[in-house]
Amino acid sequence: MKKIWTFWEFDHTLGSAVRVISTPLGLEIFAEDVFQIIAPELNNEKIVPLHIQVRERHVVLGEQITIVKTLNSGAIYNLKGIVEEQIIKNFTQWIRSNVLPIFQKDFF
Repeated sequence: MKKIWTFWEFDHTLGSAVRVISTPLGLEIFAEDVFQIIAPELNNEKIVPLHIQVRERHVVLGEQITIVKTLNSGAIYNLKGIVEEQIIKNFTQWIRSNVLPIFQKDFF
């Protein structure tokens, strides 16, 4: 059986939710949420053709176990050729300032 991951949801300043999973290797963010904020024209179907390294994690959404694609910080930075660099910097800075401290304090 696959591990079922728990995710936490944070409200981004642009009004979107950002769902985060804390793994032993670090934080992973739902790819769908990343793209909703930094590149709404991209979606989950376009991630694989772009050769972006994603992980698939099992989570409970609603009342069902669902597989979601997640991105770590390295994968987000690798979007620089696809998404404007300043947008990526703003997003990762928001993660470092608003999300990471909570996990460092409570979960690591």
